[in-house]
Amino acid sequence: MSGSRRVRRATFLAAAKADVGRLAEDDPHLATLALRKVRELEGGVVEGVPLQEMAATGDLGDCRKLYFGPGNPPSHRIVYRDLGESGGVEIVEVVAVEAREELYSYLLASSRLGRLPIESKLRFNRVHQQAIQRRAARRRE
Repeated sequence: MSGSRRVRRATFLAAAKADVGRLAEDDPHLATLALRKVRELEGGVVEGVPLQEMAATGDLGDCRKLYFGPGNPPSHRIVYRDLGESGGVEIVEVVAVEAREELYSYLLASSRLGRLPIESKLRFNRVHQQAIQRRAARRRE
């Protein structure tokens, strides 16, 4: 971006706040990385990559993703959407903060926005239960 940075304010769906809370319990470093990415988004330092409609995840065409976490590609995604401007500040809403594995972050975002295709509900439920089981196993360790 040339010239001035865009100024944004990020809001979180309650469920997305809970995502960050779970990350903080599981891996405080990942939660810190996620919140740092959101601050960079607010400051106009980073731009998310546009999403689109996919058969597996539904229509997320008004959403964007930010990458964070270890690995190549990074292990986690922040899915957010633009809600427009208020007083010269762009408002973005964080919809999901989750692992990229098996499209989980996108399935979660689509479900939260009421856009999950019927054909994907079984997949979403399976992936969601696996994520819950992985978290429980890590907490028992």
